Amino acid sequence: MANASRYVIWAQRDAHSVFGPATNPVARDGSLLAFNDKARAHEECDRLNAHMGNPHVRYSIKRASLGRRSQTAA
Repeated sequence: MANASRYVIWAQRDAHSVFGPATNPVARDGSLLAFNDKARAHEECDRLNAHMGNPHVRYSIKRASLGRRSQTAA
């Protein structure tokens, strides 16, 4: 499973926002909002964008690789 992928939902806030530009992964219930299926990730992203009342924030997906972690501590 070294080449497995997940699709993470990201929020992008544009420069016209009161708080300035930012890009962050979306967390729900303390964990990343991620899907194993790309189609499901797109469905959730579309749902979030459709119900968004803030014109300065948009949602998208990014692929995250689930590679093996190194055994050495950083």
